Amino acid sequence: MGPEWYDKSVLILGCGNVLIGDDGFGPAVAQHLRGNFTIPPDVCVFDAGTSVREILFDTVLSEKKPSKVVVVDAMDCGREPGELFTLDIDALPKVKIDDFSMHQVPTSNLLRELRDHCGIEVIVIGCQVANTCSSVNPGLSKPVEAAVKPAAESIADEYLR
Repeated sequence: MGPEWYDKSVLILGCGNVLIGDDGFGPAVAQHLRGNFTIPPDVCVFDAGTSVREILFDTVLSEKKPSKVVVVDAMDCGREPGELFTLDIDALPKVKIDDFSMHQVPTSNLLRELRDHCGIEVIVIGCQVANTCSSVNPGLSKPVEAAVKPAAESIADEYLR
């Protein structure tokens, strides 16, 4: 018996630290999806918290792999606070050091590895943070909190039907 996402065709990962303000966006979306939508048997919606690297690494090494991985995360990309967008993983920095930073897009190298070497479709859904903080400060800002429901609905329309 493997992890809960083993054997699923779609893996939706809510990434982020709920104790660090807007960084908790991904987990909030995962929680909203699980609490408000029926999750099909071939889909796993998982609050990855700050463990996304380990999950993606395990997925790269796994015998069974999903056909799609959807990463949901808060980011600072210079957009309007609360703005939702899809990020092109080819546009992410290719510098290896970003695999070890807590404030970079999660494991851009692993995301490319999943796509290029494992044949998995990788989708990154981002939400522009209103503010960044480096100390414990639980709770989302108003614009990011307002983006949780539309993000969950968009994901549900695309991947849960």
